[in-house]
Amino acid sequence: MLGQKTLHDIKLLQEEVEKHDEINLKLNWDMLQKREGDEQHDFVYYDKDELIAFVGTYRFGNKAEVCGMVKPIERRKGHATRLILEAVAQLKAAGINHVLVNAPAKSVSGQSFAKSLPTAYSFSEHQMKWHPNKMKSATGEVALSEASDTDLAYIIKLDALGFDMSEAEAGSMYKSGVEEGTYIIYAGEVKAGKLRIVDERNESWIYGFVVTPAMQGRGIGRSVLQQVVERERAKGRDIHLEVALENPRALKLYTSVGFIETGTQDYFLFKE
Repeated sequence: MLGQKTLHDIKLLQEEVEKHDEINLKLNWDMLQKREGDEQHDFVYYDKDELIAFVGTYRFGNKAEVCGMVKPIERRKGHATRLILEAVAQLKAAGINHVLVNAPAKSVSGQSFAKSLPTAYSFSEHQMKWHPNKMKSATGEVALSEASDTDLAYIIKLDALGFDMSEAEAGSMYKSGVEEGTYIIYAGEVKAGKLRIVDERNESWIYGFVVTPAMQGRGIGRSVLQQVVERERAKGRDIHLEVALENPRALKLYTSVGFIETGTQDYFLFKE
């Protein structure tokens, strides 16, 4: 578990790095703020009382993502390499061999660092933000209902279908039950999919969005996105999501509703 001072220091370092490099880092704040137990997920290097380097690990079943940052004036001193190798070793000791290093596509230092490691490029994701447009109002035929643990088997099945993993792998992500902010999508009385809405500062992020394969092609995804946008806009929040570049169908849907690309994150697979 990260203490409040450490979280504050991570936030300050993130702001410094993002301003210096003109990038957006993916630090998964919803996970950072909810670390549980004694197991180490985050690795830090301090010089006296100042945070110099940070590496966070984010587990998704038997896979993990790793993202880090170093104070600009302290780069090329081995801080990031030391921390990330320690993090990857711990993940592999825990049986997690599919480890992805994340680096913003526009980060020269991040790209150079990721490529200096024993990694190979795997895939990229666009980060997207909703911008005002002449979006039609959502229809009343599709509804969102907050999920409970009774929906867990359904959620796990959709994660397996939507994100290329086994149900066992998907199930391992829900050891504490259904995550806060998860909703079941209904088309009439029928379950048609699920998504999760995560609050990060003044932003709402849509994650884990899956429409049941048998219900696709009926406008359900579009209607759900319209509802989420309308609801979160009413709260004065910006709405964001991510989409893999190799998913043109989803990219077309998001663009048609009013989402535009704001950045790209590249992922590099650590070689075993």
